[in-house]
Amino acid sequence: MIVSYYGLSCLKLQSGDAVIVADPFGKGAEFPAPRFEARMVFFTDQKASQDISIAGEPRIFALPGEYEAGGISFVGFQANGATPFLVEWEGIRSLFLGTLSDIKTADAIIDFAGTVDILYLVPSGQSQALQKIVDNIDPRIIVPLMGDGVSKNAFDSFIKELGEKPEKMDKLTIKKKGLPAEGQRIIILERA
Repeated sequence: MIVSYYGLSCLKLQSGDAVIVADPFGKGAEFPAPRFEARMVFFTDQKASQDISIAGEPRIFALPGEYEAGGISFVGFQANGATPFLVEWEGIRSLFLGTLSDIKTADAIIDFAGTVDILYLVPSGQSQALQKIVDNIDPRIIVPLMGDGVSKNAFDSFIKELGEKPEKMDKLTIKKKGLPAEGQRIIILERA
């Protein structure tokens, strides 16, 4: 699986010809809208504009529920106007929290999700609450995203609190066997 970052909280996950997009943005954002073909798009923010430029007539998901499409299983959780998604693809369990910083909701997701290999989140809430959520999830890889309205200081502060030196890369290429056996990696993706 290859994970590319397009700015704000938009990610493209690709394996072969299959493409999933998380939290794409449309015209009017500070970055050019992503333009590529995808099978599926999901939004962690239920109020996000779905006026997107993704080609290929993708299926769009923004509401809680259990789904399966194209051999990919995923679950959307109810979280006060947000829909965090747990995606299982190629044996890798990825949790897209978006801007969720509510510990009780996160704990309910963790109880359902079990092991999480990769955690994607926008550090927009209280840093202590986010740190507790990350500690409770205990993912193998953490990918913080700048998100809309997140200051560089808040982002850098969150990274520092994680306690590990982050790795910067253009894209994350990962397979199940390539996940860390112990400890955590913090990956900061550069915008594609």
